[in-house]
Amino acid sequence: MSQQPQFAAGQRWLSTAEMELGLGTVITVTDRIISLLFPATGESRNYALKDAPLTRIAFEEGETVEHHEGWHFKVKQVHNEDGMLSYTGTRTDTGEDVLIKETFLAHDYQLNDPIQRLFNSQFDGPRWFELRKQSLLNQHNHLTSPNLGFVGARVSLIKHQIHIAKEVGQRYAPRVLLADEVGLGKTIEAALIIHQQLLTGRAHRVLIIVPSSLVHQWLVEMLRRVNLSFSIFDEERCQNIEEDNGNPFETEQLVLCSLDFLTENEKYRKLATQAAWDLMIVDEAHHLRWSSEHASEEYQVVEALSQQTKGVLLLTATPDQLGHESHFARLRLLDPNRFHDYQKFVEEEQQYANLAQAIHPLVAIASGESQVNSIEAHHITAIEQFADGESLDYLKQDITAEQTQKLIDNLLDRHGTSRLLFRNSRNNISGFPKRIMHSYPLVMPDAYAEQAQQEDTHPEAGLRKRLAPEKTNLVVAQWMEQDPRVNWLVEHLQSLQGEKVLTICAKASTALALAEAIRTKSGTRAAVFHEHMSIVDRDKAANYFAQTEEGAQVLICSEIGSEGRNFQFAHHLVLFDLPLVPDLLEQRIGRLDRIGQNSDIHLHIPYFEGSAQEVMFNWYHQALNAFEHTCPTGGVIYENIRESLGECLRQPNDNAAIEALIQSTKNQHLAMLEKLEQGRDKLLEMNSSGAGKIDGFIDGLVDNDESPYLEKFMGRLFDAIGIAQEDHDEGTYLLQQTESMITQLPGWNEEGMTVTYERDTATQLEHIHYLSWDHPLVNNAMDLLLSENHGKSAISLFSDKAKPAGYFWVECLFVLTGHADKSLQLQRFFPPTPFMVRLDAKAQPIDIDFGEMKRVKKKMGNQLSKALEPHVKKVLDVANVLGEKQSAEVMKQTTTNVQTLLDDEIARLKALRKVNPSVREEEITFIEQQKAGLLSAISNAKLRLEAVRLVVNNP
Repeated sequence: MSQQPQFAAGQRWLSTAEMELGLGTVITVTDRIISLLFPATGESRNYALKDAPLTRIAFEEGETVEHHEGWHFKVKQVHNEDGMLSYTGTRTDTGEDVLIKETFLAHDYQLNDPIQRLFNSQFDGPRWFELRKQSLLNQHNHLTSPNLGFVGARVSLIKHQIHIAKEVGQRYAPRVLLADEVGLGKTIEAALIIHQQLLTGRAHRVLIIVPSSLVHQWLVEMLRRVNLSFSIFDEERCQNIEEDNGNPFETEQLVLCSLDFLTENEKYRKLATQAAWDLMIVDEAHHLRWSSEHASEEYQVVEALSQQTKGVLLLTATPDQLGHESHFARLRLLDPNRFHDYQKFVEEEQQYANLAQAIHPLVAIASGESQVNSIEAHHITAIEQFADGESLDYLKQDITAEQTQKLIDNLLDRHGTSRLLFRNSRNNISGFPKRIMHSYPLVMPDAYAEQAQQEDTHPEAGLRKRLAPEKTNLVVAQWMEQDPRVNWLVEHLQSLQGEKVLTICAKASTALALAEAIRTKSGTRAAVFHEHMSIVDRDKAANYFAQTEEGAQVLICSEIGSEGRNFQFAHHLVLFDLPLVPDLLEQRIGRLDRIGQNSDIHLHIPYFEGSAQEVMFNWYHQALNAFEHTCPTGGVIYENIRESLGECLRQPNDNAAIEALIQSTKNQHLAMLEKLEQGRDKLLEMNSSGAGKIDGFIDGLVDNDESPYLEKFMGRLFDAIGIAQEDHDEGTYLLQQTESMITQLPGWNEEGMTVTYERDTATQLEHIHYLSWDHPLVNNAMDLLLSENHGKSAISLFSDKAKPAGYFWVECLFVLTGHADKSLQLQRFFPPTPFMVRLDAKAQPIDIDFGEMKRVKKKMGNQLSKALEPHVKKVLDVANVLGEKQSAEVMKQTTTNVQTLLDDEIARLKALRKVNPSVREEEITFIEQQKAGLLSAISNAKLRLEAVRLVVNNP
């Protein structure tokens, strides 16, 4: 075969990254992008021109080629006209002379025949054959594993997060509201859902919309957590792409953009809406304002996109923050047919609120917390409305925990928004650390006091200067010498020697100055982390801080340090200044106060007496108790009292006004907390927590984590393709390419890579790669091997004195493959399925382990293949018959599995829809259509001989 270096429309190319797509046809070529259609699957792909993973398919004289109609012809001549190939040849069935353009070649193309390679001296040793076989088996096992999308996520195995991700991620076009409180991991849940949807084929095109300030955070989180590389779209990028490709949103599969970008650019908003998305994620969804009289522009943008997108995830930590009507509006985005009447929704919610109160005794009985085994009459009355006519008289007498749990499960199915809304609070999730607050009043420098007397030209900016007074006109050297917080920090770090300390301040300039002061005054190892650093430099700083030996004791962050990164290995947080907004304070503390933190956390807060800092400290501590406990009310209360708070910050000596503000805030805070507690929906929390439902699944993930198989397999695979895997430190390896690297590996860094196979190490050291069956590098390495010819044919020796010299057997590695439209998710149920047929010289099946295989020298291998060729071909004929027979059995079993699985799912959803209108009819319709399409694809699956090995005894 030869390769054509230039692309042209109509040419046939093979994707080396996705060989299962078959032969592709070039559709369009621009200066930067090439687009191909793969007719075998009906899928399209866009590739960057400079590094497209494509191999040109061009046949030579004498080769037999398949036409797309199913017949074959033998090539006599090859013609090349302007890069397009055509073939003159003879049909093998009719003898007719034909002229065939390459466009009409068979789409389901096989690259190189193993048998031809075996008898033409193109054979390998046992290592390559085994790696090919194991790669196919590993890919099949992983694609059909329930762990798909979970094993590779750089997350701790937190029950409620895994439960929500599993429940939502396995749905068709999920449309849900993720509303866990701050610190409970909504972003992680969304990442896991996206990962599953993509890996299982449920989704291919994903759009993430976030506030402008969170674009970078989401980009990093998706890459770091689940190895998904999203493309950030803004006006400049869209303008550049639009010149070549029309709608820019159709040039990438995974797109991330800000909500501001879409609201401010009508043209690109329309183009984004016109693009077809499988899944849309909207963060900070509580900012989408709506009422029956008016909808905000942001709401209208998301509404237009949600109407054109199959799956939608809305994220908010405060679903009722902007009022109950806005909460209804977000549910309306998810299911406008279900939520079309606000008053009806209010009435229904009240019924479920009554139910939530009524089941408190049931929950207590089921959990064994209650000594009373009966329910009061008014609770029974509330429950009966949702019991579908079931008699509940037994609740008036002694009831068992089993009876109670069964009733609770039935009520969960009937809960109004249980399929749409997932809400966990710290009240129903354990595992959080205790917060311990330490305050340090200091004397305010004269320069800061003088600055505080000046009038604010810009009110909010002036308040921020009062809270972080080093933002004055003083040069760095002056404020560093005059500000007592600097020496306090240096001394405090020395007193905490051996402890990791995270320090957060408002500005990057402050962080840099503090790091320099610590270096010159104490020699304490310090790292800085701020918005002006590159992503690589931020990773290096975070890694330096994370190292247990020779790492930095303190990481000094600007405000960006409160976004995205988690430093649970640290237990001390210094708040060098205090933010004006309560939500930002909670974000800062949330870097340490998260599930997975294994120690109490200590908050260290220096402030200047008689200053705005002291007012802010007392307001947070005395009014909101925001240091020692999470503060779900802070954001709403701040909006209510921001003007009076601002006046107190400008007049820090007005004790009467400050006391009144603190008391007023405290009253609002306590009232709102009581309202939140009364509004807690125990059924919703039970449905969201995963308690009692997810333990077995997590046990399976733990077993996978503890298995050494992947680590050993990848060591052999990396070695084979020319990458050295060497022990590094702390459960990590250093990967470096060698001179024998067979070809470029997608995702490979030529400078080398540091990797780990351990989840705990990966969550501690976020800069290194966490290799798992989900990781692209692992799958790319297997794809690379399978796209090459290595291992397609092999000759090996074994030694058994009980067998005569020359005794041989043949191993045939078959792969059964189906093709279907991508929407049917065939890979979930029926990925390429490998199986072995082993026959001896008499064509009899054998199943004996003859021990270690040895490599045969080339000369000897040629002699063996020539001498045994007629005998081996007879064996291969039998092997093909047995392969077809075994493939029929595989297809039969797969058909049964698909029918059973999808029939059960259809029946479950139909039964659930009768009692819960949140089950959409389109979910059921899709599965019914999916079942029919899958059964057709399975029945039309094709068998191919993937590899063959001749094994000869040499005692």
